[in-house]
Amino acid sequence: MKRLLTLLLLSLSFSSTAVSQADIEQGEKIYTEMCVLCHGSAGEGWDWKKKAAKPPVPVPNLKEVIPERTDEYLQAVIKEGGRAVGLSEFMPALGFNLSDQEIQYLISFLRSLNQKTQEEGALLEMHESSQVKHLVFSPFPEWKGFSQFSSFLQPVVFKGTGPGNRFNYFFNQSKHFDMHNWQESILLAHQQDVRNSSGNQRIGGFFPHAITLGDFNSDGNTDFAVPASASRTLTVLISDDSGDIISNHHLHVGEGPTWVTSTDLNQDGHLDLVTTNTGAGSLSLYYGNGKGDFSGRIDIEDIHGPSCVVAGDFNNDGIADLAVAQAGLSKVVVLINDSTGLPKKSYIVDVERGPHIMDGVDLNLDGIPDLVVGSLGSHTLSIMLAKGDGEFKEANIVKTGRFPHYRSYGDWNGDGNLDLAVVVAGEESIEVYKGDGLGNFKMLSRHETGVNPHGLTSGDFNQDGNLDLAVSNRTSGGITIFLGKGNGNFENTSSIYTGNDGIAIANGDFDGDGTIDLAMVSASSHSLLFYRGDGKGGFNPW
Repeated sequence: MKRLLTLLLLSLSFSSTAVSQADIEQGEKIYTEMCVLCHGSAGEGWDWKKKAAKPPVPVPNLKEVIPERTDEYLQAVIKEGGRAVGLSEFMPALGFNLSDQEIQYLISFLRSLNQKTQEEGALLEMHESSQVKHLVFSPFPEWKGFSQFSSFLQPVVFKGTGPGNRFNYFFNQSKHFDMHNWQESILLAHQQDVRNSSGNQRIGGFFPHAITLGDFNSDGNTDFAVPASASRTLTVLISDDSGDIISNHHLHVGEGPTWVTSTDLNQDGHLDLVTTNTGAGSLSLYYGNGKGDFSGRIDIEDIHGPSCVVAGDFNNDGIADLAVAQAGLSKVVVLINDSTGLPKKSYIVDVERGPHIMDGVDLNLDGIPDLVVGSLGSHTLSIMLAKGDGEFKEANIVKTGRFPHYRSYGDWNGDGNLDLAVVVAGEESIEVYKGDGLGNFKMLSRHETGVNPHGLTSGDFNQDGNLDLAVSNRTSGGITIFLGKGNGNFENTSSIYTGNDGIAIANGDFDGDGTIDLAMVSASSHSLLFYRGDGKGGFNPW
């Protein structure tokens, strides 16, 4: 009997250990998907001295702080963000994206960090560029948490002109700062000219996250809209025919805006704006008047963890509809629009785990936009062809490299079918795929980029009739240019060192000189930077 009891206890102990190890492995997967870029492969916070751009607040070494924290504390900060425990709001709330069980898995992994040796390069390699001569940051005062400082960089009304007659807006310290209303007091766009910096920096709130282009004031020039994920704001930048920003507006949206798209929702001939508010679980809709102004905010609630929104006429009725990726639920919700200009939730489809960035693009050239959904959790693209009634066919799954981010589309090889290129951050590369016009894609090649690539845009940069690619790199702080040869192949011809992390990038002829220019969103420096194209595939700071 005693022997039987001993065997039973050993069996229970073995089962408990097995479950615990499984929890740690699940937590490590979540950590790699959501935490590693800031906190490092082993919780060390990375050596930011070797990075091209610094975070606005110190990133702690988790090995040192985790043993001092209770599970309840860790659950609160993961689920509700830094503000819940009196820390910086730059630690985002992940409760919208993780279940309570997944948070427990993550905590199990964090507890295991002290049992491991520090490793470099689980996702990213440490990087120190030999090209670095000058680094230009937007510095913030050092602090341990928002509750421990009383002054803050706040804009003052002082303008001057620097070289090139650029208007410069400067920040100064305010003696009074309301921690609970800090997002509301931020100047959401400014332009500064700093020696040795790359181009003009137009700040779009804290942690600008994406960009959309459009002619918002009907003057024929390209304007910009940028959501600031840590500021609950959307910045609208109006430009003139020389590409200079002549005015900016800030629109209040829901918590955690991570994406913006423009479309004409109410059929008045003017572009409207839609943001995904990941923290609030909602969309914010603003209606444009064609003069650069937006009003009539309407929030569509109960959309859990929206990471991206695209617009398109999915049911072929001539009115723009919306599709929203839901990261935590691994679903896409389709909102069909009508004459009211207010889309309504109509259809939900399951996709691969952790949908992140989604595109609306007509892959089979039937006149109806299809959906391409990149999933960080499964490292896949879900290709969903539209049926024309607001619903989509079963997804064709394309396996990619680790962590697919932005994509671009074009006929790379001149066969009349749309091809695609996708940034794969975990491979520090872009992958080029050949399309057959039926929603099927086959990888042609992979090209090395900088460290932690994220943004991607395509255009004919050197005016040879072939589409080229520009990739923005977050950690190594640069833009990599690939010139297309017209046969599906690309050549890495140049790199632009920016000194800023590039989370998103777009292109267009912003100054009307007939050549393509670039606009890059930098999250950690809270800026939008411009680079003027020379028509030969090169770009120079604006």
